[in-house]
Amino acid sequence: MGVRPEFQPTLPALVRRRWGVRERTTVVLIVLALLAAVAALVLVRPRVDRIGKVVHREEPAFTLEYRNDLFHEVSPEAGELARLEGRRGRQSVEISVRPLELPEHEGDVVHALLPVYASGHIRRLAAEHDGFELRGENRARLREAPGYEVRFRTGPPGRRTFGNDLIVVPDEEETEGALLISLRREIEGPVRLSGAEEEFADLATMATRSVRYGTGLG
Repeated sequence: MGVRPEFQPTLPALVRRRWGVRERTTVVLIVLALLAAVAALVLVRPRVDRIGKVVHREEPAFTLEYRNDLFHEVSPEAGELARLEGRRGRQSVEISVRPLELPEHEGDVVHALLPVYASGHIRRLAAEHDGFELRGENRARLREAPGYEVRFRTGPPGRRTFGNDLIVVPDEEETEGALLISLRREIEGPVRLSGAEEEFADLATMATRSVRYGTGLG
């Protein structure tokens, strides 16, 4: 069946006139492009659907993104604004966000106040947890928010807990609206993780680092 005159010239015909490509070849390329687009939707859409969000609208307002097939939002515990939990294999994860009252400070909060505050935070952690071992501390940044990170390990062999505490502020000279973002990963058995367990740990870290100030809702 031919193409009606009002629909002439067809795209394959235009391509043939312009570049000398056979019409049959053009049709095959169009079909392949459509199949590729469909395949992309099939592969990408599930990943998009797996992204969950915690949106805290009251001050300090913030948003946290996470993989909702691995972690789930639960009721915050006392003093918390948000909490996620998850488990894969031998590894369980808790992520919490708390408001933090920092001492008033004029000038550079990130370089002057936060390292001093973190030292006190480390002492409190050491007093609260058996087998506390500081594994590192450094300045950090979550998107536009500056802060300070403390990494540590607690617990006996066979039941280790790895912790990351992120102290973030909205601005380098602002203490109002400070947040404490805590990640706890408890591992039963040997500390060495499988590939799937390593991926789970990485996704937990990504969730803590996804926190940004504001709701993104205009």
